[in-house]
Parts: sequence; structure tokens; C-alpha cells
Amino acid sequence: MSRVISLWRVCGVLVAGVMVSGQIGLAQTAPKPKPKTAVRPGMAAWSPEVQKTLGVTAENFNAEGLNKLTQAQLTALLISARPDPREGLLLCPASGTPPGGRIKVLVTVVGDDPTGAIATAIKEAVGSLSGVDLVDTAATADRALHVVIQEQSVNKRTIGFTASYLTATPCSEEIGGKKTDVELKGTLGTYSNAKGPGLARDLAEMLDQDLQSLRTGGTK
Repeated sequence: MSRVISLWRVCGVLVAGVMVSGQIGLAQTAPKPKPKTAVRPGMAAWSPEVQKTLGVTAENFNAEGLNKLTQAQLTALLISARPDPREGLLLCPASGTPPGGRIKVLVTVVGDDPTGAIATAIKEAVGSLSGVDLVDTAATADRALHVVIQEQSVNKRTIGFTASYLTATPCSEEIGGKKTDVELKGTLGTYSNAKGPGLARDLAEMLDQDLQSLRTGGTK
């Protein structure tokens, strides 16, 4: 079978072809890969630090609702969940319900809540749970709830709020006789609601389920 390499001029451009048994074959261009979805400026993006600290993969980043946060809000969430990198003796609250049957909870709220109304509603909802007392420091808490609030808007009109949350067990790490507050990561999730008070109810119900492990003798 003969094969002849020849050139043709098509629309002013030289095109190389291969003629085999009277057939002309032209080189085909491979399809271009689809461009990746761009992240809007200022919005949160996945990074290896997100997987290391929160255990969220790149594939699950959007599913967890973290793409709805700004980068600053995601950084705040990472800082609240990041353990102390130093090694030492880790001391955590004892398993089971604390003496007196009361569980002490630390609640922190940051983000789009200029009046503090959502933070107040969340703390009131958590404080109303059976057997729960709110505290102001991690050192006195049996469980912590960290919340980042983001306002959802269309044409500058508020249509709702999103709350990304992380539960944690406050502990202390002792190195060379010096104690440092650290936390063991618990549950990570996201709630969306048209009204701030609705978020407070959702978060309180979630935390009530999370605290069942303490009431029945677990640590997480």
C-alpha cells in the first residue's frame, strides 16, 4: 500500500495530509478541556488546609456549603478549629454528664450580624436546652459551638441567612508545666433559613443531639 505525503493550500494556509489508497487524512484537533468554575473574588475557596483542619475534601467543599462563606469567614472557622500543633499531655472533660447533671456550653458567633440579634437568639436557644448552662470561656466548657453567619442577598435585599457551624470539645494541652486551650473537632455543617431566629432554633436542635453523647457517657 503506497503512502504519499503532500501539501494543499486551503484558504491561504498550508495543510499537511496523508494519502493512503486514494484517501486523504487530515490531522484532528483534540477537544479543549472545559474550564474550571472560577471562584468569585473574596469568596471562600478550598485548600489543603481546609481538608487538614476540617476534614472536607475539594469534592465536598460546595456540598458542605463552605463556598457560600467569604475567605475571611472561612479563615475564622479554620482558626477556631485548628488544634495546637505542639505535642503534649492532652486533658479533656471526663466522659458522661458532669456533676449536677448540667452541661456547660461555650457559644461563639461571628460574621454578618451587625446588631448581634442573631448571636443573641442562638445563645438564648442553646441556653434553653434541658440541662445546659452557657459559659464564657473554653476552660469552663464541656462543649463548644462555633458559628459563622453569612447574609444572603439579591439586589441588595436580604433574602435569608446561612450559618456554618462546628462543634468541639474544649481541652487543654500541658507542655512543660504550661497549659494551653485546644479543641477536639466535632460536627461540621451548614444551615440556611429565611430568618435569623430560625437559624437559632436549627442550631439548638442540632446541638441537643450532639450533647446526647455526653449524656450517655461519650466524649464526642
